[in-house]
Order: sequence, then C-alpha cells, then structure tokens
Amino acid sequence: MWSSTPHFILTDIFSHLPLVDVGQCLGVCQNWNIILQDEYYWKRRMKEDWGVTSLRRSSQPCSWISEYKRLHLMKSKRNAAPWATLNVHDDEVLHVAMSHCGHYIITSSKDKSLIIWKMSEYSARGITMFKRIYFPSWVAVVQSLFNEVDSLLLVSGVAEEPIMGQVMIYSFPKCQHIKTVNCIPYDSFGSWLGNTFFIVGDFDETNYSAVVTMHSVFENTSPKYIYSDPNSNQEYLYHCKSFETCSSKSDPHKKFLFYACSRSTLVNHSLAVAVFNGVMNSSSDFERDGLLAFTLNDDDDEDEHFKKSLLKSGKSYEPCDYNSYFKNIVDLKAAVIGINANKDLEKVFVNCRPWISEDNPIEISMDIQLKIFDFDLNLLRTISKAEAITPSSKFFLIHVSSSSLYAISGDEKGKIHVFDSNYNIHICSLTGHTDVVSCAVISPTNNNFICSVSDDHSIMFWDMSHTKKHSKFLAC
Repeated sequence: MWSSTPHFILTDIFSHLPLVDVGQCLGVCQNWNIILQDEYYWKRRMKEDWGVTSLRRSSQPCSWISEYKRLHLMKSKRNAAPWATLNVHDDEVLHVAMSHCGHYIITSSKDKSLIIWKMSEYSARGITMFKRIYFPSWVAVVQSLFNEVDSLLLVSGVAEEPIMGQVMIYSFPKCQHIKTVNCIPYDSFGSWLGNTFFIVGDFDETNYSAVVTMHSVFENTSPKYIYSDPNSNQEYLYHCKSFETCSSKSDPHKKFLFYACSRSTLVNHSLAVAVFNGVMNSSSDFERDGLLAFTLNDDDDEDEHFKKSLLKSGKSYEPCDYNSYFKNIVDLKAAVIGINANKDLEKVFVNCRPWISEDNPIEISMDIQLKIFDFDLNLLRTISKAEAITPSSKFFLIHVSSSSLYAISGDEKGKIHVFDSNYNIHICSLTGHTDVVSCAVISPTNNNFICSVSDDHSIMFWDMSHTKKHSKFLAC
C-alpha cells in the first residue's frame, strides 16, 4: 500500500510528524528517503514550523533543508550553559563590544572601569586580561566601541562633578588618551561615524533643542552641529541619544545615523535616521596618517598586521568632512532602550517598551518589544519575547546586536534572546545570568560565539555551534 501511495500524500503525512520520527522514516525505504530529502518537503516544513515562506538572501547558496537544520540546531541550544564565566568587575557590567578582527572584547562597568580582554582561542584559558582603564571621576563607564579598523576606542561615561556625559577617545592597542568631549544631558553618548570621526549627543541651550555634534579625532577644529529637528515648524526635540551608525552597503563613505529622540517628553519615543555623505579631498591623507601614527608599532603582532592591511588597502581612507541631511522619523509610541543597524541586511533592530496608553506616555509596559525596520524606517515586524521588571521611572538600556544570521538581546530577567536576523523570528532563549542582561554581542568573525554581560557583575561566553547530539534527520 505505502509503495503505491502518491508522493504528495506522503509529503502531507510526513509534514505532521515530529522530527525524531522523520529521522526514523529516512531508513524505511528508498522511496521515503527521496521524499524526505526533497526541497518541497522542507519548504513546507519551514512554513509550518517557523512561518518562513522565502529563503534568505545570501552570497552563499542555501537550501530549504540546510536552513531548517540551522534553525533547529540553534533552537536545540536553548538549554546550553556558558563555556566560560568571568567575575572580575566589582559592579554592574553595562556594555560589551568586540573588535572587528574578533580577537578583543571590551567590557564597561559601573565600577568606573573598562576591561579589554584578548582571545587567543575559544576556551576559558584562551581569554586573558589585556588592559584595564579606570575613570575615577566618573560615576560609570557606560559603553566602549572600537572603530572600523580597531585602531581607536570611543569610551562614553557619566562624569560625577559636575554631572554630565563625557566621551573619551583612546588609541588602540597603546591605550593612550587622545581627546575628551563633554555632552549634555549626562545620558547622551557617542558613536563612531568613520575611523576618525565620531558623533556625540548634546543640547543647544540657545535654541532649546537637541543636537548631534560631529568631531574629528586628530584635528582640533570646532565641532560641527547637526540639528536633530528637521523642521522648525515642529516642536523642538528635547532629548537625543542612543546612536547607531553604519556604512552604506554600496558606498563605504556614505553613513547612516539612527538615533532615538523625543518631542513631548524626556523619554525617547521616536526613531530617526539621517544620512552623512563623506567629502573626499587631499586633506584626507591627514586622517590616514593620524591613524598610522597612533596605531602601528615597530613590533607589530598579528592584529597590527590586520590593521595595516586595511590601511594599505584604502578601506580606512577617511573623508575630510561629512555633509548630512535628515531622512525620516517615526514615532514608536514606546521608550526606546536599544538600537542596532545591520548594513549587510539593511535592517535596524530596536528594543523598546511600549506606552501603556497613548494619552499617558510616562507609563510604559513591562514587555520589551524588538521592532525591525528597513533603512527607510518601514516597520517589518514586531516580536515580543523579552521582559522587564523596572518601573517606568527607572527603565534603562537593553542593547541589541546583530550579525548576518542572528540578532540577540538581553532582558531584565537574566535571559538572552536569539532571533534570526533574516527571517525576523525568535529562535531560542538562553539562561545563565541571575540579573539584568543589559548587553550581549555576536562575534563579527564567528556567528556561533556570543558574549553577554549582566548586572550580576559577570561576563559569560556562549558557544552556539553544532553538537553531535541531534536528531537523525540531520544526517539527510
């Protein structure tokens, strides 16, 4: 009977079977094996199990069965334990970032310090402390970021007396202080615009409006003011922070700036995007020479050669200035608590806590939503998985990061949520921290390596690579 059953009927039957039974069916007969390795079956299975109806865009060929395997294997890691835990910081760890070469990790904490970790291999013994920098006049180090060629560090923090935001630039790996910029309010921070340009949130008391200021690392010129309010007929923007910048996929000297801002309240509830076009001329050589002077040593190691190759290839050839224009703004009607832009996918991932009522923007939900936009700020999807516990008056940042395959975010209950950045779906959640996970990042060189930091003072490292213990269907 089964040998004469049409393939489409068997396909329908098999699509309702648990994966463990699919693995058993593979070995029944050649006919069943052919059906269960057919792309049509796995396309149907992807739609029913994951809600996915089209394959992701990729430079590498991918199939329905390979994508199903990838998602299934990642979901199977939901009970994974971290392979390494560090407890060196003396207070809450607020932020973590990785170098673009994948060899360094930098953590920022309320203990007034940042720590740079060097990774020689993906194991506990392969992680060593490279450098620790203290900021005794700060309340906290809020975040630290590498520039695109890992030659400079941008460190944002809160100064104690008088209380205000400060951004400091350091060389890397020498860790020499280069520049300091003050900003108001104290919780407006900075972000890299290029290798030698950076932006900072500030407040223009004359016009009573939030502004973005652009600075050069090596030139002692006045900052360039970029007003956040694109239309003088609209209300002033009272607050502007949570910056995220990334290059255009087609033009490395065209930058997109995504930032959270507000109009009617100090709580950021709108997402805006501006575009910066680099101006190139002969003075751009100064920026490149400045990079060389601050970063290259006589005893270059592997990481120095990495940076030198980028410099020589011209990828670090910096514009001498940027012209900017405002592009769009959307009101999310939610408190924005994290932004990440992905240039390869041309998507923006935004963590936010929605208003309970539009009439009362002060009260926000305990749900943390991940909103996914394209670069024109068209909403693609909203996913509600993360949770908050802090009241409206005490909410804080929960950062989100992404790679070519995944997006990840922490929450206030100690979980790390893993999403597929192409299909915009939730895959699994990791547990291990005992307090708020304010930041988690994916290695830029390894989609399976995650580092997370928490208010429990710990730094955890997660390996999401495939294990040998999985369903038999993976052998097909």
